[in-house]
Amino acid sequence: MKLSLQASATPRINLFFVAIFLKIIASALSGIGFVLTSPWYYVSGTVVWLIFFFGIFVFAFPQADGWLSGFQHWLRPAARTIIVVFVIIGLVMLLVGLTVGLGQLASYDRGSDFSRLMDSLNRVFGYNDATALCHQAAENLLQGKNPYVEANVVSAMLRFQGATDKLTPLREGRFADSFPYPSAEELERLWQEAAQDPGHIPVEVESKFNYPAGSFLLPAPFIWLGVRDMRIIYLILLLPALCCVAAKVPRGYRTVFVFALIASLELWNSLAAGETGFLYFPFLLLAWVLYPRHRITSAICMAIAVATKQIAWFLLPFYLILILRTDGFRRLLLAAGTIGGIFVAANIWFFARDPVLWLNSIFAPVLGRLFPLGVGIITIVTGGLVDIRSPLVFSILEYVIFAGGIVWYWFSCRRYPNSALVLGILPLFFAWRSLWSYFFYVDIIMLAGVLVNEYGKAGGDDTRQETSYFQVHQVLTR
Repeated sequence: MKLSLQASATPRINLFFVAIFLKIIASALSGIGFVLTSPWYYVSGTVVWLIFFFGIFVFAFPQADGWLSGFQHWLRPAARTIIVVFVIIGLVMLLVGLTVGLGQLASYDRGSDFSRLMDSLNRVFGYNDATALCHQAAENLLQGKNPYVEANVVSAMLRFQGATDKLTPLREGRFADSFPYPSAEELERLWQEAAQDPGHIPVEVESKFNYPAGSFLLPAPFIWLGVRDMRIIYLILLLPALCCVAAKVPRGYRTVFVFALIASLELWNSLAAGETGFLYFPFLLLAWVLYPRHRITSAICMAIAVATKQIAWFLLPFYLILILRTDGFRRLLLAAGTIGGIFVAANIWFFARDPVLWLNSIFAPVLGRLFPLGVGIITIVTGGLVDIRSPLVFSILEYVIFAGGIVWYWFSCRRYPNSALVLGILPLFFAWRSLWSYFFYVDIIMLAGVLVNEYGKAGGDDTRQETSYFQVHQVLTR
């Protein structure tokens, strides 16, 4: 199968596809490590994740085309091969899911590692506790109830048939001494007991609604109109954003963008799994891509992202630094006022009704006694290599790396604006909780930013000459 990425596939763009490949490998290794409780898979996945971050960080540098020109002889065929392989894998997964079913594969050779992996993968494609709580919160809002008061993870998971391994256990009650994570059998016993009396929420499971109000305000109108699956709502929000960005990508690079979307298998898998990140991803994508030419629209989109999920908060300081360093203090005040105003407007009623509940709910991921989990360096704990039972050391690492990234970006944002997307999420890789979904979206956002705002329209629509973000900004604002 011959695949052409056109002359627009620069060494830098080919590196992007290699990075996507590394991310898929890292996700697979980390997932196997979690299911099989294998330290080797855990740590090897973490190492590959770090290589992915390095590759995507290099991609943020406009000079990377020059640095990588000597490697183009293998980068180009590697990128083509990756696209073909991922398209085939995606089609096979779709075909198996629609015909045989992963559940049928899981029944083969019960008890084997293969069966356990297929069973775990099969249970991925359904509501987790966050998705169930978001759907429940939107329905409670439509019924005139306060979603933060009425949150009940047990009734939500029963209502939407969530899997028991999609609950978020707490280091409380019977799980106080279960470390580094409760066993599947312990979680199943807890769930069977809880399901008998949904009105009584066990102390061992997180049931607070942990997100800002945008996470239920956004889906509520669609649920009111009769949409009964959050994943359909995600698609309704996502597709117009992708089409908007694709329309802004220069013609010579649109094929690259489409292939990148197709090759991002974890993006579509997480969509099928109902990951709540799709509530903020479309708006964060638009905020980043639209900034140079549509500043108010960009700020509104960033505000919606910030008012929806806390992950966007990590990128907000970098976004504001970019505005200050390229547009000045007045533009910063306008953007900050827009973002702050929309965030307050979305959340003020719920905060005013019960400030303590709202704060405890929103900051529960930080304040709650959560188990260590994720793909970052926490795997040395979850893999059983070291016995660290306090999140303090990981929190310190997270804050130090976050502060260092902000300082570096302050001095470098004009030359390397898209590096913010790596610097903003990298601290989470060193956190007590570094879930897979935290790192699934920023590479596509970065690619869109590079194609539109760097490889984009400084002179002609079919421009192939790379220009820096700051040069484009100067041309457009003369």
